[in-house]
Amino acid sequence: MGPGHLGIAFAAKTAAPKAPLWSLLVASETLDLLSFGFFAVGLEKPGVSKTDRAHGVQVITPGKIPWSHGLFMSVIWSIAAAALARWVYKDQRASAAIGLTVFSHWLLDAIVHPPDLPLLFDDSPKIGLGLWSSGPGLIISGILEFILLGGGIALYATSRKRKPAGY
Repeated sequence: MGPGHLGIAFAAKTAAPKAPLWSLLVASETLDLLSFGFFAVGLEKPGVSKTDRAHGVQVITPGKIPWSHGLFMSVIWSIAAAALARWVYKDQRASAAIGLTVFSHWLLDAIVHPPDLPLLFDDSPKIGLGLWSSGPGLIISGILEFILLGGGIALYATSRKRKPAGY
C-alpha cells in the first residue's frame, strides 16, 4: 500500500464523474486488500524482507503472491472490477476508470518491487524492476509516491472547481 496508488484514484475521478471517489480509492488498493485476505486463508504467503535506507528492501524469503499480484490475475481482477462497476453504476466511463485503476496498482508495483510479481502463477517467471532494491531507489520511490499522490489530488481539486455542485 502506498500513497501513489491513491493518487491514481484521485486522478481517475476526473475522467469518471459518475464513479464515487471511495470506489476509485478502494480500486487502487484492491490487489493489496485481496492479498491480505489470501494471506489470512493461506492461499498466499507473505515474504520476509528487511529495509534500510542504505540498502533498500532486501528480500530474505520471497513471498508467494500469484492470486493477488500476478499479472494474469491482476488482469482478471481488473476486468471483474470493471464489470461490477458497469453493473452498479451503469456508466462505461466509471467502469473503465475502476478497472484501469485496479490494474494501475500492478503497473506501479512492477516498477518498485524486486522480481517477485509472477506473470501467471508460482512457477512462472517473475518480474519487477526493483526500484526499492537500493537505498537511493527506495528514497526515489518514496518521493515518486508523494508526487503521484499530490498530482492526483491537484487534478481532482482542479476538476472539482470547474464542475457544478453535485459532482
